[in-house]
Amino acid sequence: MKRDIERAIAHIGETNSIRKTFWNMDEKVKDLLYGIKQGDDAVVVGDMVVNMEGPYPLKTARKTGLIHTCSDIVVMGAKPLFALNAIQVDSLEEAEEIAKDLKKQSDGLGVPIIGGNTQMESGLKPCASFAVVGRMVAEKPIPDSGASAGDRILMLGQVVEGEIGERLQRVKVRYASFFDLIEEGIEINAAKDASRGGWFGNLTEMLVKAKKGAKITGIPYPRISRYMGVFLLSVPKKEAPKIIRIASQHNCPVVEFAAVTKKMEIEMGGETVVSRDKMLELVKNTPYRKARC
Repeated sequence: MKRDIERAIAHIGETNSIRKTFWNMDEKVKDLLYGIKQGDDAVVVGDMVVNMEGPYPLKTARKTGLIHTCSDIVVMGAKPLFALNAIQVDSLEEAEEIAKDLKKQSDGLGVPIIGGNTQMESGLKPCASFAVVGRMVAEKPIPDSGASAGDRILMLGQVVEGEIGERLQRVKVRYASFFDLIEEGIEINAAKDASRGGWFGNLTEMLVKAKKGAKITGIPYPRISRYMGVFLLSVPKKEAPKIIRIASQHNCPVVEFAAVTKKMEIEMGGETVVSRDKMLELVKNTPYRKARC
């Protein structure tokens, strides 16, 4: 597990240098609330939320590309409205086959693909990218950085795997549960889609941005660095039973597995698995500024 922890943490800083290159771009966009400086799951401008993902290998894109792109919109408290996609293929026949699978994702999610680009350049590997535009339904964006000492960390939803239909069913249950949490006024201090870096890497990123630590009290999934597509929620202790109640109404899996601490280290099984020095190093090296809203 030590190697998995190291791998998960390594994902946090992968694009730091790239984000620093664009650091001052945020000031050029009117009404920008979340951008480069927040490095959150999506960009927020006014009440509009935008996310782009990829390029994915075609095998991944055909099964889950649009699904994953929508998840980053939802976890910030917004409803996906429409999407664009771009694909690089070897032939028009290949593009037509891929389009059928993308349409299944689009129809299943209720998020129409209304434009994009298809190209057949020689010498390029086939791949696909997606962009999704949504609109806020929560009163304000739900950041990945708002964890507070005493919060409980919950994992909401099932791992997104299987064929397209199974993936759609799992994410729709999770989305419905999450939107009900918002509608019922559940206090969610932080939320993140656990994708690259797995649940451990994404939890660590949440803690680094909040300058907090955690005591892990359970293992919600054994492969801690696996790409999962579930939501991690940081909520006040009193809200945890309400979340379990609402999730159960949708037959949506949910498990509480950690508590946020003031002490900046991550403890698991009575051992410190990420030291205070390492957390401070991550804080120092992570380009981040708290959103103004």
